[in-house]
Amino acid sequence: MSTIGEQPMMRRLHRFLRRNGFLLLFLTPLVVTVTLFLVYPVIKAGVMSFQHWHLTRHHPDGHPFVGLANFRAVFQSPGFWSSLRITAEYIVVTVAARYVLGLIAALLLNEDFKGRGLFRVLIIIPWAIPVVVACLVWILMFDYQYGIINHILETIGFLSSPIAYLGDVRAALPAAMVVNIWKGFPWVAIMLLAGLQTIPVGLYEAAVLDGASAWKKFRHVTLPMLRPVSAVVFLLLVVWTVKDFAILYVLTGGGPANSTELLTVYVYKSAFKFFRMGEAAAGGVVLLLISLFFTIIYLKVSRGDEASW
Repeated sequence: MSTIGEQPMMRRLHRFLRRNGFLLLFLTPLVVTVTLFLVYPVIKAGVMSFQHWHLTRHHPDGHPFVGLANFRAVFQSPGFWSSLRITAEYIVVTVAARYVLGLIAALLLNEDFKGRGLFRVLIIIPWAIPVVVACLVWILMFDYQYGIINHILETIGFLSSPIAYLGDVRAALPAAMVVNIWKGFPWVAIMLLAGLQTIPVGLYEAAVLDGASAWKKFRHVTLPMLRPVSAVVFLLLVVWTVKDFAILYVLTGGGPANSTELLTVYVYKSAFKFFRMGEAAAGGVVLLLISLFFTIIYLKVSRGDEASW
């Protein structure tokens, strides 16, 4: 019976391949690329997280299966919980600040004034600059002796002596947050500006007829109408910030005294500084699960927004 049922299915598959086989060839480079650089590394890391992998301590059996030992080592590591706390602080501050600054910039750029097009182009510059280049510029600006930030703050009397921003345990993480916020808020502004331009003008006209002030129009018209875009922006910012690595690593390398060590930097150091590849793979799996959690939320929110429209 199963053979009889399989024959029509095989014939349909054969017809599909005969009609679309040539077109499927164009997908081959994409499939190969995704498999080599995405699927295989994820599967390999998942397998390594359950094996003994240490580059300087070879096991006589190669890379034996060790069960959940790598995950236990990660969860028992003070460095992991410290990096998790720092990552949470980093996400909360930078996401909130980027959204607020992006919203303010979007509201200003949505107004009709001379040179608005030029300012809309200029605001994209921080977001468009490569991360490493931006970090190198900020390292010079944060310099203890010659940095312009210390010079300006001392000139206006805010500081009595210069601060080694990237070398101070208390100042390093806030300094890295500043770089992240500066680089990320233009994208938020662009997204929210697009949302502002979809709000019907009639809603504001009706609010004016009802005697609404500027604040009430913003609170009862602008913010509710921006809610779908804002939800997507927030979740994307969280997903991207969870995976942030380049800014912290280029600026501080996770220091001083691990005060800027995000989860991504913790995983990197476990692998390439302490050569504990199995534990690093386990930490990477945990990081992947966290990212997937927020990604699933983002997909549900975005689908709900599409359905509402």
